[in-house]
Amino acid sequence: MTVGELDYAIRQAQNNFDKWNDATGAIPKGTSWYYECQSCIEDAVKIGARIACQGINADLSDIIGSDE
Repeated sequence: MTVGELDYAIRQAQNNFDKWNDATGAIPKGTSWYYECQSCIEDAVKIGARIACQGINADLSDIIGSDE
């Protein structure tokens, strides 16, 4: 997956979140909760892409951190 493809996937996921959020009004835009959700969505896309490309045992520590 190229950087451009990953960026596109992140934008699509965040756009879908915004559509849902606009329809439900669940999380006010511009709040810390809104930005935290966007960050979680970005991480989820990165995790999914890494696992899709490298397999279930891919090292995700640069995305989710390490327990060490």
